[in-house]
Amino acid sequence: MQIKLCCDTLFNMRSPKFTALLVIAGFIAVAAPCLQAGAAQSAPAPVPPTEISADLGTCSALFNVTGPDSKPIYNAKVSTRVRYGFMGTKRLDLETFTSANGQVKITNLPEVPKKPIFIYVSQDDKLQIVEFKPDVHCRATFDVVLK
Repeated sequence: MQIKLCCDTLFNMRSPKFTALLVIAGFIAVAAPCLQAGAAQSAPAPVPPTEISADLGTCSALFNVTGPDSKPIYNAKVSTRVRYGFMGTKRLDLETFTSANGQVKITNLPEVPKKPIFIYVSQDDKLQIVEFKPDVHCRATFDVVLK
């Protein structure tokens, strides 16, 4: 009789004990998957490079911009002028900034440029100029150190 009375009191839906038991069980059911997912994520997701497209071809250039200490430089300005069309009379100016990991990708550059393509990488008073030759290497990667 004592056991039945205890169970009846515990599992009575209006009982504060039953409500507390439901709250604790609900918290455990909700929090357990979140805790497991947090433990599974050990490293943050990699930051994709900033991308800008010229829409003139299929070549691309990836720039890894670092400082003299080999750390990536955030928000370095990367700009270029692409000449295209008959005798290179049309011009396209592109300008973007590096991502948090110091990368910029310029896509869809022409395979055969009318004039040389020079890419200017700068931050504050530091400047590096890189010549991109898509007819030599269509998908190039450049490591630029700003000193």
